[in-house]
Amino acid sequence: IRPDDFYANSGFDLRHQINVNALFQLPFGRGHRVGGGMNGVADAILGGWQLSGIYRWNTGLPTNAPIDDARWATNWQVQSFGVLTRPLEPCVTKSPTPKLFGCDTKGAYQSFRNPYPGESGMRNIFRLPGYVGLDMGLNKSFNLGGNENRRLEVRWEAFNVTNTQRFGARDTSRSGYGIAVDPAVRNLNPPSNWSNFTGIQGAPRVMQIGARFTF
Repeated sequence: IRPDDFYANSGFDLRHQINVNALFQLPFGRGHRVGGGMNGVADAILGGWQLSGIYRWNTGLPTNAPIDDARWATNWQVQSFGVLTRPLEPCVTKSPTPKLFGCDTKGAYQSFRNPYPGESGMRNIFRLPGYVGLDMGLNKSFNLGGNENRRLEVRWEAFNVTNTQRFGARDTSRSGYGIAVDPAVRNLNPPSNWSNFTGIQGAPRVMQIGARFTF
């Protein structure tokens, strides 16, 4: 009996997270700090704008060691995760190829061995890159006159304002993040796509403009 096997952080453990929502009335137009005495036309154009924003930052999700090369260490057709033979931390690089272990890919690859019979391997021992995102919007509501219920609202919204792109999805093929044939024992070189990232978290910057007429 091995009660500590697979004891690790949960797969959805976000250790640290910050969320901020904000709404700010821009100080322009009649009755405001800037342009308090402007005429009606100028106020209709420059006054009454609101700026909104949603900011999120969190540390990365846990991820497992690569799987073994079909040794069935615990059960038939149930593969185990690899086992580290020395301390190892992710080192994310962006070029020439985005990798989870980019600083020393060969050294990282050769840090794993296949599990021994009965070993389930090492679960959720690494952390993927964290996430950061800022969404913002600028909006104004125009009173069309004659009836206070007749209003036109215009909005300009941008998602991922800073266009920050953190890596997330990885190559999950056998060569991408699977152990070929016990690299720590056989002193093997990693495949070219080992620990490669294949996608980002979230999406690149997107902007949209909208209008709503209420009556």
